[in-house]
Amino acid sequence: WRVTYRGRVHSGYRGLVSALRRALEVGCPLDDAAYLANLSADDLEFILRGEGRLPLLRERLENLREVGRVLLERYGGRGERLVEAARGSAVALVRLLAAEFRSFDDRARYDGLEVPFFKRAQLCVADLYGAYGGQGLGAFADLDRLTAFADYELPRVLRHLGILRYGPELAAAVDGGRLLPAGSPEEVEIRAATVVAVERLRRALAERGVPLRAFEVDWILWNWCQEHPPAAPPHRTLTIYY
Repeated sequence: WRVTYRGRVHSGYRGLVSALRRALEVGCPLDDAAYLANLSADDLEFILRGEGRLPLLRERLENLREVGRVLLERYGGRGERLVEAARGSAVALVRLLAAEFRSFDDRARYDGLEVPFFKRAQLCVADLYGAYGGQGLGAFADLDRLTAFADYELPRVLRHLGILRYGPELAAAVDGGRLLPAGSPEEVEIRAATVVAVERLRRALAERGVPLRAFEVDWILWNWCQEHPPAAPPHRTLTIYY
């Protein structure tokens, strides 16, 4: 799936951002909770139109409607009220997002344990920080408690750099394009190892006088991966939580 925006072709996350910007420019009120709560499948098809077709369109539609509905029912239709309810705590906002929205409640089970990744909730908080330059709605006192955002690209680049190594069977499955079911042991292990690897990398950098937070290390790795895509593919998992 690719989107052409202002003469350039974008895919993945950047394709999604381009599609949303394009929709806002033609008058789609994406910042209106009532519009989101009643978004139609045709509206979403129009917003995300491009070359190819995104997977999980029905789930994406349900997620957007959920955002609009919850904001209307509990926060007067205003996203900033939800952010303000966290009182400047990144961790509190992550937990609030996970509690209020099923689409942000990213938890897995592994060997009888609950594993809360909260990838998209953490990414939302970090994006607020970045978008607002750490001021206003982007001011959080405890950003150092965020982890890496465990998705497709980060383990791919960590593996390329030799920081993560897969066992032979897992390597064959990933390189062969086999689908790893969401919540499967292999998928959970890849995501958990990604979080741990980035934390160890953060500590190693701090020891060398480069103080970064885990999400900032994540940003650097993710952007590097966009500019220098590794030859090895990412693992394939169909999920709403990435």
